[in-house]
Amino acid sequence: MSGRNRGYPSVLSDLASTPVERLARARRDVASSSILPIDPPASERVQASFERDGFLGPVQLFTPRECRALLTYLDDHRRPAPADWQKGGAVTDWLLYRLAADPRLIDVLRPILGEDFILWGCSAVRRHPGEIHPWHVDVETSAPDGSFVSVWIGLENTRSKPGLQLVAGSHVAGATVQQVQAQHGFGRGKASTETVLAWARERNTAAALVCPELDDGDAILFDGRLWHGSRNERRSGTRSALLLQFASVDTPVRMHNEAKLEWPFEFAKIPKPPTILVHGSDEAEINRVVPPPMPAPGKAIPMLSTCVRSIGLPLQQGESGWQPYDFFRGSTPVIDDMECHASVLSAGHCPHPPHSHAEEELLIILDGEAELLIADKPSFEGARVEKAGQGAFAYYPAFQHHTIRNSGTEPVSYLMFKWHVDGATAAANPLRTAVFRFEDAKAHGTHGFAVERLFEQPTGWLGKLHCHTTRLAPGGGYAAHVDAYDVAIVMLSGRVETLGQEVGPYSVIYYSAGQKHGMRNIGDEPAHYLVFEFHPASLNLGQRLRWRTKPFAKRVAKRTARVFGVDLHRLRSRFGASA
Repeated sequence: MSGRNRGYPSVLSDLASTPVERLARARRDVASSSILPIDPPASERVQASFERDGFLGPVQLFTPRECRALLTYLDDHRRPAPADWQKGGAVTDWLLYRLAADPRLIDVLRPILGEDFILWGCSAVRRHPGEIHPWHVDVETSAPDGSFVSVWIGLENTRSKPGLQLVAGSHVAGATVQQVQAQHGFGRGKASTETVLAWARERNTAAALVCPELDDGDAILFDGRLWHGSRNERRSGTRSALLLQFASVDTPVRMHNEAKLEWPFEFAKIPKPPTILVHGSDEAEINRVVPPPMPAPGKAIPMLSTCVRSIGLPLQQGESGWQPYDFFRGSTPVIDDMECHASVLSAGHCPHPPHSHAEEELLIILDGEAELLIADKPSFEGARVEKAGQGAFAYYPAFQHHTIRNSGTEPVSYLMFKWHVDGATAAANPLRTAVFRFEDAKAHGTHGFAVERLFEQPTGWLGKLHCHTTRLAPGGGYAAHVDAYDVAIVMLSGRVETLGQEVGPYSVIYYSAGQKHGMRNIGDEPAHYLVFEFHPASLNLGQRLRWRTKPFAKRVAKRTARVFGVDLHRLRSRFGASA
């Protein structure tokens, strides 16, 4: 597999004089077999190269094993059907949505599409032996001023020549290849590759034919206006791919008449295709943005969309010296299990020795002063003690030993968020255990809306955990919009209106990803609140698909044991060893 490109930065590390030379020089090995982070200089090169050539890649997104697992999943009849049209797969399928929202892929798309963009298309593409997909531009992305990116990922039988074909530079031709061939009197699929290339060079002299050398798991990112086609000239074996299609939030996406693929194209005014916000916010409201799908339930917990809960200070103390009050627990498109509760700890009490758990945790002091004990083992011995009062909170990564103790004479009240994500890929530099203080933080801003960021960093379960404080002047606010991440707000003072409800001090507001929300200060005093953003992490595809493959393996094992009299325990051992 030498000579294969293994990461986006190396795709653009050396820019040659022509698209073909740039593609050839980009083929080199790098250490990782997945998408690599992109630093600002590389980000600028990504944007420049994409604007010039209209494509990036190839780059490996999946391993061969992941390709096989994903193909099995795509062929599973239990998968939910796409929404409204054949490209609506991610709207109903949580796994496909999360693949498209992978932070590493999002970081590559940001220089091209900006900070706010949607996923509008997700579909499996299959070409049988001998099948030709003629030169075309996808009808939905044919607008000359549109901002579209398509991500084509080969999954099976990808290596074939000519395979996928692109005309680099054709995205700035000012017309689709369907329009040009109609003007020259050619029907669909009747113009040769040489003729198509000549047409492109009439409009852009730098246009060049590119036939990327692809393997299973490799991806090509291309401008939606780029002229492209494909041929499966294999004698046997269907070529399978996954197509993810993105657009900036201010680019209209419309369904077309599938019975009319020739120029001029026909579009339907209604319904608009369902789309999902995968980065930033949507205030344009040009497209039909819907909430992302929820994960398949792995536990008996409800789905969490939006909620408002009043903490109700002072909390009533319990006889044991520690009394919890549950607020909510559920799954969201970003988090498999999110739980929130408040507790009151009586003077002289500690709820338990230092313990650890699989969830990450935020602990926010609401009233009183406590001692936060941070340990390396389930013991008080050697534990570090941090004093924390109102205006302080702690973050604990998963499996960090910790507890809280009230050594004072007054009760301590605190709020906790705990969350877990199955199959999240470990971050390179995750946030460590820390205690933050914001009582003296002075938010800065204009027009009645002032913000001060406290931190922003990946964690073990999240692509990014972000925190800031906000002061909202009387009458100030922001319009209803959707975000591509979960948001939790802890009201500290003032009164606001959101989700049609009035919310006062010491309340919790939760918006899951894709849920429309806005806020307005309806009081006479500034509103002060603490905001946490929970951004999705990259997923381990094999772990997330394990729930599909395990039942199948068990059925095969039982059937084989019954028919052939094979020892079931030994057979299970073989399945486990090969997994």
